[in-house]
Amino acid sequence: MELTISIKEHSNIAAFLNVIKKLDYIEIIDIRGDLGELPLEHRRLLEKRLKRIEKGKTAFKSWDLIKQEYENKIV
Repeated sequence: MELTISIKEHSNIAAFLNVIKKLDYIEIIDIRGDLGELPLEHRRLLEKRLKRIEKGKTAFKSWDLIKQEYENKIV
């Protein structure tokens, strides 16, 4: 069975994907979105990152985790 979900607020996408990735009975088949508003360079970076995620070489990180890493970093 396949289910299509539309996430209205882009800021919630990473958190949603992190939650469903933890469920062993759900497989993420495809991630699509409207990238038309983004510059070409950003789209290329996102496409490369999605490919690394699909291959299991990296994972989504929540913004709170990334923000905390930068806040704790001494400049």
